[in-house]
Order: sequence, then C-alpha cells, then structure tokens
Amino acid sequence: CPEEAGVDLLKLLEKLIEDCGEEEELSEALSLASAACTNLVDQSSLAVKDATDAMAEAEDAYHIRLEAHTMLANRAAEQSENIEQQFRLNGRAALKIGQQLEMAEAKKRQCDTAALLIRQWWMIENLTEQEQISGDPLQVDEEVRGLIASSSCRMDPLFTRPENSLEAAKSLKALRTVVKSRGNSASGALLDPVSRHRFDETGRLIQRISTALEGRLIDSFSDIYAKGGTYDFSSPDAATRPGRLNWVELKELALALFQFDGGRRLHKKYVQIVLTTHFPDFGGAESSSDGDSDNEQEVDMDSMRTKLSNLFHKVCEVCTAEFQLIANVFSTSSAKGDDDAFDLSALSDSLPFQVARALLQRVISDPIDGLQARINDLLDSIDRRGDFDAGTKKLDIFVVIHEKAAGLFTLLKDSAETMLMPDGKSNRGGDSTEDYQAASDENRRAVASLIQFLITQEMSLSNSHRREYLNLELRLLHHECCSTLDRTGAKLIMPKTNSETSRQSSALGAGGPSTYNAPTITLDEKQLRKVGFAGLLKGPLKQSVLRQPLMHANDSLARARLMFGMGQGNFGDVDATARVVMAIFSQMCDFYGNSFLFPVIDVLGSLLDTTPPSAPPNLPFDESSPAPDLGVDGSFWAGIERVHSAAKAFDRELWAEHRTGSERVWEILVATGSHTSMALATDQRTHFFQELEERGETAILKALDTISTHIQWVLVVGGENTKRVGMRDRSGGPYAVPSGSTLENSNSPAVKSLTFCLRAQFVHIQAALTPQSLSAFWTALSMRLYDILVTRLLQHYFVSMVGAVKLSRDVEALRSVAMLAGTDHQHWDMLRELLTVYMTPPNALKTILVGPEGDPNSGKGLFGQAGKVQALVFMSRRIDHRVKINNVMTKSTWVIELLEDLGIPDPTDGVVNIGLYSAQSLRNKRLT
Repeated sequence: CPEEAGVDLLKLLEKLIEDCGEEEELSEALSLASAACTNLVDQSSLAVKDATDAMAEAEDAYHIRLEAHTMLANRAAEQSENIEQQFRLNGRAALKIGQQLEMAEAKKRQCDTAALLIRQWWMIENLTEQEQISGDPLQVDEEVRGLIASSSCRMDPLFTRPENSLEAAKSLKALRTVVKSRGNSASGALLDPVSRHRFDETGRLIQRISTALEGRLIDSFSDIYAKGGTYDFSSPDAATRPGRLNWVELKELALALFQFDGGRRLHKKYVQIVLTTHFPDFGGAESSSDGDSDNEQEVDMDSMRTKLSNLFHKVCEVCTAEFQLIANVFSTSSAKGDDDAFDLSALSDSLPFQVARALLQRVISDPIDGLQARINDLLDSIDRRGDFDAGTKKLDIFVVIHEKAAGLFTLLKDSAETMLMPDGKSNRGGDSTEDYQAASDENRRAVASLIQFLITQEMSLSNSHRREYLNLELRLLHHECCSTLDRTGAKLIMPKTNSETSRQSSALGAGGPSTYNAPTITLDEKQLRKVGFAGLLKGPLKQSVLRQPLMHANDSLARARLMFGMGQGNFGDVDATARVVMAIFSQMCDFYGNSFLFPVIDVLGSLLDTTPPSAPPNLPFDESSPAPDLGVDGSFWAGIERVHSAAKAFDRELWAEHRTGSERVWEILVATGSHTSMALATDQRTHFFQELEERGETAILKALDTISTHIQWVLVVGGENTKRVGMRDRSGGPYAVPSGSTLENSNSPAVKSLTFCLRAQFVHIQAALTPQSLSAFWTALSMRLYDILVTRLLQHYFVSMVGAVKLSRDVEALRSVAMLAGTDHQHWDMLRELLTVYMTPPNALKTILVGPEGDPNSGKGLFGQAGKVQALVFMSRRIDHRVKINNVMTKSTWVIELLEDLGIPDPTDGVVNIGLYSAQSLRNKRLT
C-alpha cells in the first residue's frame, strides 16, 4: 500500500507520467496500473474468503468438543449427587448405631457400677455379720490408717491401701447414698425386722469406715502441707522436685475428700492449717498482752505504721499464694489428666471459690483472731490514752488502715479474678459444648459472688472506721484551730447559742455521716481591745497564726481523700466524700469567720476614735518627724491587709476553684459530681465572704469617718487657730488677707500639714486595700475633703484678691493629694474654675460669669460651667461683696449693678442650702 510505504499518491502519479511524453503513453501507463490494482484486489478477496471458511470449520469443531465436555460434566455431577446421598444415608445410620452403642455402654457402666456396689455392700455386710458372730470388734480406724499389717487386715484392700483412696471414697459415697435412700424404697423388702437390723448395722459400719478414711485423708493432707516448700504449678512433674510443695498429692487427696460432705471438713482444716502455718501470731493471748503493753508505753507511729504495713502485706502475700494453691488443688479436674477414670461431674466448679471465701472469712472477719479484730484492738489501745495527741495518731492510723486495706482488697479481687479461674476445664470427660458453657456460667457467678463478698468485707471494715474517723476528724480539727488561737494568748469565749453549727447540721442532713457539731468559740473582743493594734498584729493576726488553721484543714482534706476517695477514677463513695468534705469546709467557714476573723475585724474598727483632740494642733507639723496618723494608726491598715490576705489565702488554699490538681474542696466536690454538696458549699463560701466584706466595710467606713473628722480638726481648728495666734483678721478667715500684704508661704500651714499627713496615710492605705477598694476609698475621702473646705468657705470665710491666690494654692495642693488614687475628682476642677471670681476685679466679673457676649443664657462662662446660683453664691464670699455703712453690712454698689445688669436676683438674700454645693451633688448633676 502506498500509504503504508510512506509514498504520496500525487508523487506516485508524477512518477508514472515523468517519461510519458504523449497522451497515448500516459493512457497506456494508467491502464497497466489499473489492471495491476484489479489483480491485487481479486487476490485479496480470495484470501479473505479462504480465511472465513477456515474459521467456520474451527468453530464447528469447537462446538462439538464443548457439547462432549458438557455431557461428561453432567454425568460426573449426577454421580457426585448419588455418592453424597448415599453418604448421608450411611451417616444417619452410623449415628443411630453410635447412639445406641453409647446407650448400651452407659447401661453397661450402670450395670457394672451397680454390680460393684452390690459386691461392696455384700462385702461390708459380711464383715458386719462376722463382727457380730465373733464378738471381736472390727478395728476400722487402725486398718484404714495402716497401723495393722495388710496381711492381717480383715477389710478389703480398697479401703486400707492409700493408692485406692479416691476409688474408696467414691464407693463409700455411693454406699452412704444407698443407706440414706432406704426410706424411699417401695419394694417392701426391708419391712422384715431382721433385714432392717442387718441393714442398719451395715450402714453403721459404712459410716465408721467413711469417718476413718476421711480422717486418714485429712491427716495426710495436713502432713504434706506442713512439710511446706515452694509453690510451683508449672507442671505436675515440678511438684515432685526437692524443695517443692507436692500439690499433686494434695489435689488427689482433695478429690477424694470431696466425696465426704463436699469436702466441708477439708475446707475447715485447710483454713486452720493456713492460719497456724502463716499467721502464728493470730491469737487472743498475744492481742491482750499487746494491748496492755500499748497502754503503758508511748504510741510510736512509725513502729505502728510498720506493724500495720507488715500485717497487711503478709495477709496479701499469703492470700495471693494460697489462691494459686486453691485454684490447682481444689479444682475438680484431675492433675494427672485421668478424669475419665472417675466420675467428677457431681462436683461443682465453684469449689475453689468456696474455699477461698472460707479462708478470707477467717483471716478478715474472725471475731477473735481476724484482721478486723486485731485492728480494733490496736485502735482501742490508742483510745485508752485519752489525749488529743492520741487522737491525732488515731487519725493517722485510720488513714494507714484505709490505704493498706484498699490496696489489699484490690489485690485480692484481682487475684480472685485471675488466679482462681479453674484451668483445663474445656471438654472435661468429653463434656458437650452446653455443659462447658454451663460450667463457665457457674464460674462467673462464683467469681462475682467472691468479689461481692470481698467488697462487703471492705465496706464493713471501712464504714465503721469512717464513721469514727469523721467525728474524730471534726473534733480534732476544731481543737487544733482553737489551740492555735489559744497559744497566742487570746481569750476564747463560748456563746450561748450556735446558730451557725445548727445551720450546718441541717444542711448536712440527718442521714449524713457527720454527728459532731463544733461549737462556735469566739475571740473575746474586750480582751482584744485591751491589747490594741500591736497586740493584734503580734497575736491573732500574725502570719503564722493565720496560716495554721488552713494547714490543719488541708491535712484534714488529705486524710478525707484517702479515707473516702475523690470520686470517678478514685473508686470512692462519692456521696460520703461530698458530705465529709462539705462538713470540713463548713466547720472551717464557721471557725475562720465567726470565731476568728469577724471578731478581729470588729475590734479593728472599734479601736478607732472618731472624736479629734479638743486642743488645736500645733501647725505646721514637723515633716522631718513621722506624720500624725489623723486618728487612724498605720497598724489598723496593716491589720486590714492581713485580714484581707487571710481571706484570700482561705479561698486559695481551701476552696481553690479551677486549680487543677490542687485536690481542695472545689476540685473534690466537682469530682464527686454531688450538685447538692456543691451548692451548699458555695452557699457557705458566699455567706462567709459576704459577712467578712460587710464587717470590713464597716471598719473602713469608720476609718474614713475618723480621717474626715481629723481633717476638719487640722484644716478648720488648726488653720483658724493659726490666724488668731498671728493676730490677723479673726472674722474673715484665713483667706481674708488685706490688700498689699505679702504671701510668706506657698500654702497655708493647715493645708501644708494636712497634705503631709494624707500622703503618709495614703502609703498605709495603698498597702492594705485592693486597687478597686483604694480607688473607692480615696474618692470618698476626696469628696469629704472638698465638702469640708467648701462648707467652711461658703459659711465662714471671706476671700480677698490676695487671699484668693493663697486659696488657689491650697486648693491645688489638696487636689494633688486627692488625685493620688481614684478617677472621679471633677469637683476639684470645678472649684478651681470658681476661684476666679475672687481673683477678678469687679468691673471684669460679668465677662467671667457669662462670657464675652454678656448673655446670661448663652451657656458660657461660670454660669454655663457651674450654674448661675452656684457661681453667685461663691461670688458672695468676696471680701468686697458687702461693705459696712453706719455699722450695717450692705451690698456693694458694684454687686447691685452687676445683678441688675444680669437681671438675676441674689441667691444669698435667702437661706443658702450648703448641701447643694457638696461634691456628691455635683456628681449627681453630671450623671443626670
């Protein structure tokens, strides 16, 4: 193909006509090319047709072979179905034959067992007849125990040889069952008195043999256990090695003893030999002697803690090891793997749990020798001392006991779940799946029962201690807190009523674990007032004294967490934990508030004397000496600061809200999830801080009143006394300075001394109060200072133009002191503006009052800033506002003209309400 060869048809045509010069040659060339193409197409058509025929033949052959294979496969499938059907028919027949063989085998075994039982009965009955005929009693116990040679024994070797113990025990159990079932016989054969007598005698001999065999087995069990050795349960062969306890023989003996009343005597004997071997000191004699010695000697906490730790460790170690032994010895499977040789199906798989429970019952709850009884004896020995030190040690013992007991019972429960599960139970003796499932269910129920028993024992041990612990904890906490105050030399008094503890008791509820209500023993305020500020700071308000009750409370909380848990992951009784923590916190709120801080802060306020000295101060004060305290000693503010710090420490160290990992009241109550206890505790906390805040505000307000009266004393009494001493104008006040006088000092002596005192006082106040409280207090003091100055100015002082300069300087000095703290001091700014009415000549006052336009209603000037009435009232204190004519004070001419020009009446013609010009009134006007 030209395209496949990469040849263009146009180029090929050009190639053909290159040598063709004429049209005929070109036509001939094209004809030859057409013929060649036609020939090529014919050949291709023939090749395609041949290929189509070949493919059709191949397809026919394939269909033939496919049909043949299909027929062959169908025939093979039919043969397979026939074979499967035949197999099922034969299998059903074989299953029926197998079931019939099993039934026949079971009947054969029953017949063999019955035949063996009859032969054994006849044998024992024959021994009974021989004993009666010969009159020689059968020495059953001696023969069974091997004290008589086997050649001289009259009994069957089944009962005298130790290797036949299990088979003998099972035979005797079956014979005892026959004896017990005599009353159920319906044949009437035993109605013959002779037969009945022979039957009874045979039964008595069976019982004698059973008793002797059981005794021999128990003695053998005790002897093997008493030899001791290391516990090695890796394989049965390991038990026979030197230095190992032969637990395989113990297991075989236990399997035989299970045939005697379910092994009840074996269980008791095993528990007894465990206690005798591992706890030889469990006994009443030693306990009583220990109690006597403890009563005479000092209680050593370290030795007692070591003693308790060793006791709990020994109990845990022994019980853990014995659980393994119980699981391997008292299980119902044979250690040698020959379960098929003996029928053990009648034995319960819960036997190991029954033995373990009996052991734990004796070790923990025995009323004389048990763990709980020994702990109670130990606590009783502490109680016989009867002092608070013994009580503190008893609390520590409670915590140690609870901590060790919690660990012990946790390990015992884990051991019960892991070590006591019988192994090798699957398909015992060819058991079916249903039987194995039933055995597993029984095991689970037994495990649950044993764990529930352990939980009950733990609760029994803990609850009694918890109830006693809580009463002792609350009592000792109250004693330690009161002792802290008593050691400072403070006097404590008992109130007649105790409403707070009654409220606490009702809040806890009658069903709560707490039965002790601490009385509210308060500090004697009279005695505190006698010692004064210095005694308070060195006594109750000492830092170590303030911290000590919180340390005792935190110790109580730590013991409570150990005794009751914290809830959630700590596996504690969350309700009891919440109630106990609530009781401790409520008692601390009552003590730290009613007994401690509330009386202290009341005394701090009562020590302040709001009455200033009657004699005027000697001004100015010497600034090289300590500044006068204005009636409030710096120790007062130190006391307030310590009370405030104590309240913050109380909230931080005891409540500790949102402090993860603090393990304080808030975190514990959140962990318990008790909304009731949390609400009650929050209410107690809120009540404590509200009461403390109210009492603190009362004391601070009294301090504010005291400072205010002393400001009045310095500013008014002292300032005016200075003017009288200087023989100046006695009626116009300190600012009625005559014209032409010179100002010797920048400030008046009273203001200079007052600012000196206030700055010194500010240092103490700033250290005692929070920024918010400081701002509020200093703002209130600033307003009172303003009111004192303005009231005196508007009622008693006159101001000259020279005195106005001095007044302006004094106002600026007082304003600078007032601005040390707080934000609302605009009244001073207004006063500075109003002072311009004293510095301005009369002819320029109108511009100052109403602005350059001269319009009183323009809202400009002092009328617009301070108000018309206030500006005119302040203007009335100008010294030239009134003049004396014929010994009568009348308004100056310029005043009358100014008022007529403004068209405003003089507000001073009537009674002036000075209260309208206070700082609070100005503040209210701004807010409205």
